[in-house]
Amino acid sequence: MESSVPGRFRRPVLWPGVWIPLLLVAAGLLVTGITANIEGRRAMALAEARYYAQHQALVNHLLANVPNRPGAGDSSQPVSAWLHALFSDTLPDSLGLRIDTLERHTKTPLLEIRANGSVDPTRALRTEVSPLDHHWILTTVPSPKGLEEVARAASQTVWLAGFALSVFAASLALLLNRRLHLQALHIRGLEQREIGADHQIANFQVEKSILRQALNDSEQRSRDLVALSGAVIWELDENGRIGFVSTQIAELLDRAPADLVGQPLEELVAPAFQDNFRRALAAARSDSSIERIDLPLLHRDQDAEVPVVLRVRALKDPVHGLSGFRISTLQRMTL
Repeated sequence: MESSVPGRFRRPVLWPGVWIPLLLVAAGLLVTGITANIEGRRAMALAEARYYAQHQALVNHLLANVPNRPGAGDSSQPVSAWLHALFSDTLPDSLGLRIDTLERHTKTPLLEIRANGSVDPTRALRTEVSPLDHHWILTTVPSPKGLEEVARAASQTVWLAGFALSVFAASLALLLNRRLHLQALHIRGLEQREIGADHQIANFQVEKSILRQALNDSEQRSRDLVALSGAVIWELDENGRIGFVSTQIAELLDRAPADLVGQPLEELVAPAFQDNFRRALAAARSDSSIERIDLPLLHRDQDAEVPVVLRVRALKDPVHGLSGFRISTLQRMTL
């Protein structure tokens, strides 16, 4: 119950660095807006330059195709028909054309193609021409598709490309952010495991110290018991050579323990009892029991013999078989 309460009211945790995708989107939209504005103006300027060129081309087309026949424009109907035939196929779809005469005060134009309605003075271009001694004024009007639509199309293209790139960059940053978040969670879990492992190792160290202290106490107890019993403890290898002998040997045989290491114990047995000693080792090896034998050991001066009681146990390894012998020696009191 206690562990579920904090989890129930746990606050949601956002991914670290989630502001990066948001910053990329904001920066991308800002750059896209600026670029779209610049490109829209550039497209408008190009469309206007094209419009000026088309207007001049229509003026040049009119002047280049004036009939050589004098008086061709005496009547309005033939002039209107001639002008309509001249511009009906050459006038671009994005332009409106109107030709008025300045020789008479009339609002009826000589030619009007897609220029009906009011003319925007900021967009219309007018040029005065004088073909065959006539004074005309040629007016062109651009259609909305020729200027505003071009700028709007360029701006929309930039906005579409910029928005797509911004979303792609933000999505990529969000994906990388998610991977970093998962990696951070993984590292945090590994750190928690490491902390748990450190605690476990510390516990093992404490247990090891306790076991070592218990082992030292046990060894010290064994040493104290051996010292209090007055027995000499021997450890022999499988060939009967001395590997270890307790310090009580100095009181028993007046020999230093270091001088006896590596020497066969049989050499310390009186010659008359060496066969009995070998038979005791063989019996301990075969029966796996403690064998007891009474025999004398040679003192250091080689003239005195010390009667002792030997208890022999064979040490066997399940893998290698016989590994040696362990012997206790107590001096036998004689009457």
